[in-house]
Amino acid sequence: MSSSIQEKFGRKMPWLFGKSIRIPKVNYPVYREGQMTLPTPGRSLILLATYIFLFWLMAGGIYLNIRDSIALGQDASQNVMWLYPSTSEAFIIESIVAAVLMFIGGTGFIILYQSTKHAYNYSYAVKLLIIGITAVVAGFSLLQYMIAVKTGTFKT
Repeated sequence: MSSSIQEKFGRKMPWLFGKSIRIPKVNYPVYREGQMTLPTPGRSLILLATYIFLFWLMAGGIYLNIRDSIALGQDASQNVMWLYPSTSEAFIIESIVAAVLMFIGGTGFIILYQSTKHAYNYSYAVKLLIIGITAVVAGFSLLQYMIAVKTGTFKT
């Protein structure tokens, strides 16, 4: 090797042209147990307003606002009813329960997404995966049960 190359590059890259080999150190990220980040409404008022608006939409807020009369959950003889007998109408409580179940399913999908961020922490990722799948399946199954009872294909 010529002395001009050693003088030109040797000071800038001593691990390449020096007498001893210097191997660069790789800094791996540190993963902590139980660190799950969710979009929290406490940090942003706009996010809280968005969640409230989405809940209102999922509960059928537009439908409930344009109806002439609001059904609160009683039949003609003042007996409490949870599900309206027709599929084209709904009680307010029925709409709220359906919206809560949709939010449970949506939260399950967020938790499933969070489990992919913890690939190096296998046990924590598996826990999040199980919780997420359970929330998605529970929300979907309970909504299907409500629809089946409402349409009359499943008798209680």
